Amino acid sequence: MQTFSMPVSWQLAPDALTQPILPNWQFHLFNVNLGSSSNPAVEQTVLRDVGSYGRQIGRLAEALELVVRKSGLLERKDLTKEERDVLQVFLGDVAKVRQIKATSPKP
Repeated sequence: MQTFSMPVSWQLAPDALTQPILPNWQFHLFNVNLGSSSNPAVEQTVLRDVGSYGRQIGRLAEALELVVRKSGLLERKDLTKEERDVLQVFLGDVAKVRQIKATSPKP
């Protein structure tokens, strides 16, 4: 079988065909717009001095977990099955977050 090679000066296509898909685009799961706050300066200070939204939500979740457990809310007879399930799912989520934090490498 005979092979044919074109001279480099006659090359019609580049050696490598690469092109970024959607250059200069970025995809994010969510975007926090501080401009919609009634007081962006206060919000920025809270984020810097108190903690990120995730940290604040985590602290709220741990405090609510404590209230649910100490109050004996799950043992109350006046809760419906659906209400009890809501609390169980919440407590399960808090436990999962705690497990992830315990097993993830420290920064």
